[in-house]
Amino acid sequence: MTAADTATVAALLSDLVAIPSINPAFRRPDDPPEWFGEARMAAYVEDWLKARGFVVTTHEVMPGRPNVVATLKGRRSAGRLLWECHTDTVQVGGMTIAPFDPVIREGRLYGRGAIDDKACVTAMMLALADLADDPPELDVTLVAAVDEEFQFKGVLHHLASFEGLQPYAAEGATPPPGLAPAIGGIAGEPTDLRLVSACKGCMRWRIEVKGKSAHSSQPAMGIDAIEIAGDLLAYLRAHYAPILATRHHELVGSPTMICSMIEGGQGPNTVAERCLLTFDRRTQPGEEGLAAWREIDAHVQAFAARLPAGAAILNHPPFIDSTSMEVAADTAIVRAAHTTLAAEGIDPALLGVAYGSDATKMTMAGIPTLVFGPGSIDQAHTADEYAELHQVARASRMLAAMARAARA
Repeated sequence: MTAADTATVAALLSDLVAIPSINPAFRRPDDPPEWFGEARMAAYVEDWLKARGFVVTTHEVMPGRPNVVATLKGRRSAGRLLWECHTDTVQVGGMTIAPFDPVIREGRLYGRGAIDDKACVTAMMLALADLADDPPELDVTLVAAVDEEFQFKGVLHHLASFEGLQPYAAEGATPPPGLAPAIGGIAGEPTDLRLVSACKGCMRWRIEVKGKSAHSSQPAMGIDAIEIAGDLLAYLRAHYAPILATRHHELVGSPTMICSMIEGGQGPNTVAERCLLTFDRRTQPGEEGLAAWREIDAHVQAFAARLPAGAAILNHPPFIDSTSMEVAADTAIVRAAHTTLAAEGIDPALLGVAYGSDATKMTMAGIPTLVFGPGSIDQAHTADEYAELHQVARASRMLAAMARAARA
């Protein structure tokens, strides 16, 4: 197969966008059930790769939600590259375009998932097919993974059950026989064809405030949990936020923390006896989520010491703790990517981003992984999401060039 052109990209990306694959975590009661899950996307990717001669395996991560894996053998098989993209998308509420009826206007293909992440799925599929005609030195494994948009279970399952890698390895997991070790990876996400080597991590947890209910006409008889929650937010903003502002990483900036959800109260005429706050804390490379939670907990306990009798604060442990990452410049994948971008006339400088991705899990498991792909993250999850077809085609050619430039 020759290198991808925009017509080839348009045909494949249109097919993928037309397949609804919303992450089931985002399903609402009135949503059509056929919009959810990655099974149809996985089946399309599997059939497309098989039709081009690849040996393809599927690995069920959760019921009806499989990863798709294909490996191209290189000329020497002295090592292996791991390309990873994800098949799930976010919800479609509020979109101003038909989410699953792809339309092309002025070189842009519109639809849910067009840029996040089906443009990357398209680019990697076409690049792998291109490499089959002229294999690189190293093997290349492509995994189209589920659940990136929620809990990263797809990539974690792949690392454990297919790669056999710690710290995520399932008990007794070993790599398939004859599989060369992965020496570097690319996680497909929209980066405007730039190289992202550093990502913030994400730690999320909940703080529960307990008060005492009373009739709203006699508020002094109760303890207002919502009022205490508001005071806690003000306390953290005054005492903890300035600490974060003093910590700076040259690629990702300072860590951040927000309260992203508030739930509280029983009714309009009752003093709230409970208020639940959900927090999002972004961590820097080298910073552990649990350590960050403990630091915050010290401030929460200092605030709680001032509460009136009968009130309480429960700082629950994290329910999501996604690690940060930073890939060193002297790794094989960075050298190959640097060579490719320089040849394309694109600045090869390494960048950092505030969001997380599957790359952090791959890097943590011992596979140094860059984030790379067509399009801007600013278009992801938007009401009129689109992908620039020429950039998807260019990304595909660049992925193939990176693979050919890579050396163990």
